[in-house]
Amino acid sequence: MQPIVGDVKVRTQYQYFLSNDGKTTRNQDLEMTDENGALKYIELQNRAEASIDTRSAEYFGLGIGHSKGKPADQIWLLAEDVDSLLDAKMFSRHILNDEATGKAHPNNSGILYVSLTRLASEDTPAGELALFLLGRISDPTHDVVKNVADVFKASFNTFRDDKEVAHMLTLKERGWREGRQEGLHEGRHEGVNVSLERLTELLERGYSLDEAKRIIREEEGILEGSGN
Repeated sequence: MQPIVGDVKVRTQYQYFLSNDGKTTRNQDLEMTDENGALKYIELQNRAEASIDTRSAEYFGLGIGHSKGKPADQIWLLAEDVDSLLDAKMFSRHILNDEATGKAHPNNSGILYVSLTRLASEDTPAGELALFLLGRISDPTHDVVKNVADVFKASFNTFRDDKEVAHMLTLKERGWREGRQEGLHEGRHEGVNVSLERLTELLERGYSLDEAKRIIREEEGILEGSGN
């Protein structure tokens, strides 16, 4: 792991297209590109769920596949600890390596899991940021954390609204493409069919009903009040 320096470009709700039909997608919370083109994908996870290990590995593969040979790291900020991934540590980074020698794969991309609860116990700017992300404080004292908090406070409502508006516009556009007067109604009907097909696919792959519903909500860009 190396520090991220210089200018970065950040996109929220970065979308992976999984097929050529433009409908099958997966979203990551944040995509960050540094000045050398290396990628960091960041997920904020409220709850400790059994599916985190599977989902993070899936996103890891997608990130590498879309990186065009550049490093593509995953950073998962966990509000609840997942012992099987963190092993009682504050940070745990998982990489590809040679099983016999331990030598790291040349790509050197990895998945970094961060325990926000453990990080929050430190009297440092990072610890204060963890407290803010966990919702334990609302007004940080460190300047660098204040800057982050101000961006969160100013942009969260826009971020949420953009996701909801984008979802609704997609439904309308589907109806308009059909050339029907009841475009929005038709768009919603098609959206339901797509969701049911996706639900069936996920259940067949072994996901529980709750996990499958959560994945579909993430893919469609719907925020839950207490969710991810």
